[in-house]
Amino acid sequence: MSANRLVGLLFLGLAACGGQADDAQSNAPAAPVEVRFVASDFAFDGPATIEAGVVTFVLENTGQTLHHLQLVRLPDGMDFAAFQEALGQMQPGTPPPAWFVDVGGVNPPPPGQPARTTLMVEAGEYAVVCIVDTPDHVPHVFKGMIQPLTVTPATTPSAPLPPSDMMLTLVDYGFSFSAPPTAGSHVIHVMNGAAQSHEVVFIKLHAGRTMDDVGAWGATYEGEPPFDTYGGVPGIRPGQMVNVHVDFTPGEWAALCFVPDATDGAPHLMHGMVLPFTIS
Repeated sequence: MSANRLVGLLFLGLAACGGQADDAQSNAPAAPVEVRFVASDFAFDGPATIEAGVVTFVLENTGQTLHHLQLVRLPDGMDFAAFQEALGQMQPGTPPPAWFVDVGGVNPPPPGQPARTTLMVEAGEYAVVCIVDTPDHVPHVFKGMIQPLTVTPATTPSAPLPPSDMMLTLVDYGFSFSAPPTAGSHVIHVMNGAAQSHEVVFIKLHAGRTMDDVGAWGATYEGEPPFDTYGGVPGIRPGQMVNVHVDFTPGEWAALCFVPDATDGAPHLMHGMVLPFTIS
């Protein structure tokens, strides 16, 4: 075979491979599939099965207290019943066990509005839980706010993670924005660059209230909270990346992490993982 013919065949082969990749990309949807859950006191209403891929989770809250949606990946060999049994043996204030693999979800939405996060979900067995413990310091999962979720292998190409306009890096123990947050609607690319799981909860303080008021309320849960929640993402594992959709309006805000520490079990905000910021 001549050298020219060999080069020609290689070129045609590469072109064919490129065409297949282009075709696969063109078959992918333009936007991730939306999966909607409704939280109430104390249950979830949402699908039992979804397909693997990049998914936008939408959480609405119709309850009278705060709720979030935490996805937990079940380890190989552990079914949902065994997960529930093991969960019931967890002691508050202790480090999370190795089998508790948190992989994101949606933190408490704003009043009367849904909250959204977009993330890659791999095939496997999961639990959907709410670990929020207002108003009586009993995590809602122990009041029945838990359900299984099966993620089946993808049968079609997945949409890519949507573009973001800023980045937020989670570290032990802090938050680092790529640029100062500004008023308006944002898609924030959140990355856990730490050695353990972290989250971000966005809150906006009520007019005239301070972070001291937030701390005082958090100690008792008495009365109305001095802030409104604006979503975010619950615990994500080291190296995981998600997109959080949030609308910043003028006022005093803060980013918080309540995930229990891997060494002493204390919420990370007790280790200083609190970032107040002002939106003007």
